[in-house]
Amino acid sequence: MNSNMLRLKLKRIDPVKYAIVATLVYLLILLIVYVPIILIASLAGGMSDIGAGAAMLGGGIIGIIFAIIFMGIFVFIITLIACSLLNFILKKTGGIDIDFEKAGLSISEIGEDRRIEQ
Repeated sequence: MNSNMLRLKLKRIDPVKYAIVATLVYLLILLIVYVPIILIASLAGGMSDIGAGAAMLGGGIIGIIFAIIFMGIFVFIITLIACSLLNFILKKTGGIDIDFEKAGLSISEIGEDRRIEQ
């Protein structure tokens, strides 16, 4: 093995933290992609006969709020289940070997004060 390579083994992932991170990433993507589509669709829908009824219900804004809440809950639960299944499989198979390339400080050097005092 190369001296610049560090081999670690992934044994477990914290399901709750991973689900929070995955949910936040998904919601950011949802805001970037879904919000403009819903706003454009609500503008186009406002030109039709059902536009008045949709406008009384808040148009696309209500849809955006409900989508963010429900999709956030849904993604959190699904990711929590998937991560728990991953941990179960990692436990049964002995983990996944991951190779890292040493680019800077080694793990033992992290946190050391490396200032040169004159």
